[in-house]
Amino acid sequence: MQVEFYGILEEVVGQPRMTLELAEGATVADALEALAGQQPELAPHLARVAYAVGDELVGKDTRLKADDTLVLLPPVSGG
Repeated sequence: MQVEFYGILEEVVGQPRMTLELAEGATVADALEALAGQQPELAPHLARVAYAVGDELVGKDTRLKADDTLVLLPPVSGG
C-alpha cells in the first residue's frame, strides 16, 4: 500500500510518499505501528494526525487493502 505525508510529516520523513508492506486485513493502527518502526522520528507526531483513505476520513480500526493509499494529515493551525 502507499502512504502519503503532508506538512510537517513530509518534512520529518523526507518524502511525500512511501510504500508500506502490511499483512492482509491490517488496520490503520497496524500501519501506524509499522510506520513508527520504520521511521522512528515520525512516531511522536502520529498521535495527532488524522487519517484518510481516498477522500474519506477513517479511524484507526479501519481495515486497509493492498491498493489503498493511506493519507496522514497533520493538525493545522492558523491565525
